[in-house]
Amino acid sequence: MSDIKTNFYVDEDWKARVQRERESAALKKNGGETPVDGASSPDTDAGTASEGTDGINPYLDGLLKMLGSQAMYSLGLIGGQGQAVVDLDQAREMIEMIGMLREKMQGNLSNDEQALFSEFLAELHRLFTARAQQVQNQAMERSGVDMNNLRSDQQQQP
Repeated sequence: MSDIKTNFYVDEDWKARVQRERESAALKKNGGETPVDGASSPDTDAGTASEGTDGINPYLDGLLKMLGSQAMYSLGLIGGQGQAVVDLDQAREMIEMIGMLREKMQGNLSNDEQALFSEFLAELHRLFTARAQQVQNQAMERSGVDMNNLRSDQQQQP
């Protein structure tokens, strides 16, 4: 073990590199013009350099996918070996957590990120509603209620 040598590389200049990336992003945004004070523009932030081509921060996208996957797992739609386990309360918490993130980030999201949140939440709400309805129907069937008979009785009443 004494023959193994480990080389460590410490990047002490990371702050300067981040500053250069910010300035480069500001130049691209301003069409090649340098800001008057030499610094980056006030609306340029650290997230600009890491945004994808479609204006969605990849970290935000990853976070939404992670929380969405947890919600879908709790709905029994993914994962799980054998019989799916459905935990509507946990799924609701995950969906509410995504909604809370959207609310707290309001005003700091690009148009693409706002659209991502909207589409993501709409789809999760749709899946949650469908699964909750399915769970309710199964519970009623187990208790001996015939859903088809119940619906036809309601239609015959004036």
